[in-house]
Amino acid sequence: MHRILVGCLLHTAASERLHEHAQVLSGAGSGGDFLGLLPEADGVVVGEQRLGPAEMDLGQRLRVIGRHGVGIDNVDLEAASERSIPVVYTPDGPTESTAEHALMLMLAVARRLPQFDRAVRDDNFSIQRQFEFFGRELRGKALGVVGLGRIGQRVAEMCRAALEMEVAVYDPFRDPADVAGCGAICVDNLVELARGVDVLTIHVPLSKETFHLIDREVIRAMRPGGILISIARGPVVDEQALIEALQDGHLYGAGLDVFDPEPPSPDNPLLGMDNVVLTPHVGSFTDEGRRLMGLTVVEDVLRVLQGERPHYPANPEVWE
Repeated sequence: MHRILVGCLLHTAASERLHEHAQVLSGAGSGGDFLGLLPEADGVVVGEQRLGPAEMDLGQRLRVIGRHGVGIDNVDLEAASERSIPVVYTPDGPTESTAEHALMLMLAVARRLPQFDRAVRDDNFSIQRQFEFFGRELRGKALGVVGLGRIGQRVAEMCRAALEMEVAVYDPFRDPADVAGCGAICVDNLVELARGVDVLTIHVPLSKETFHLIDREVIRAMRPGGILISIARGPVVDEQALIEALQDGHLYGAGLDVFDPEPPSPDNPLLGMDNVVLTPHVGSFTDEGRRLMGLTVVEDVLRVLQGERPHYPANPEVWE
C-alpha cells in the first residue's frame, strides 16, 4: 500500500477517501514531523509547507506532490520537473469560497462593519448618529480586477450582477475578447486601471513578476477614497505603501486576507486601524470549498500513484 504524507488539514470526506486507498502519514499540526516523515512517503499533500530541492531530495521515494490549494508558489515546480515528480493542485476547489470572501470584505469595509460590531458589543448605539461613521454603497461603483482567473472572474460576475458595478480588468495573459465576453473592460496598464476604479481587488498568483505588483505607484494612482481588497498572496502588495495610504487618508479602507509576512507581526500598524478589515488567510474556509479542494487533490494524488494522468497537473511537461 502506498504511503502518503499529509501536511495540512483535510476535509473529513477527503481524509476518509485517502485512508481507503493508502497508508496515511500525518505531518500536520504541532505533533507532526513533516520533514522527518518525507523519506518514507510515496506521495505528499502539502498546505503551506515549502517543498524545494532539498526537501524533495529528502523524499527519495516521492512519486507525486499534491498542493492543497490553488497557489503553488511554495512548491518548486522546476525542481519537481527535474526529478520527474508530477505536481497536482486544486484550481477549481476554492473558487466560490474565495470569491464570496472577497465580496464580503468589500462590503465590510464599505459599511464599516468592525466599528459597528464593536459599538454594539460596547453598548454604544449612539454611533448611529455620528456622521463620520457613515458607510458607502457599492452599487454602480467601478471595480478593478487584477487577474481574471477563476476567482477573479467569479468576483467580477458577482459584483456586476448583484451590485451593478462597472468592471475593468488588468490581466496581460487574457485575450481582450475573453475579457469583453465576461462583460468587463480590458485595461492594458495597471496604473491606468487603478486611476479609474473605486475598488481594486487582487487575484493573481505570487511569482517573481507579481511580487509587489501593487506598489506605491499603483496605490497612489487609485481614486482618493478607494478601497483595496487583497485576497491572493501577501507579497503581491507593497504593504508599507498600503499602510501609508491608509494612514494619510488617501484610501478609504482595505480588506485583507493575506499579509507579508504571515502571520503579521504584533506591531504591524494594520492591526490597529479601524478602516481595515482583517481575516487570517481563510478565503477558502467553507465546508464546501475545503471538501472540494481535499477530494480534488486526494483523487489526483491517487491517480498518479496508480499510473494514471492527473486531472490538474501543475507541471504537465512531466507527462509529455
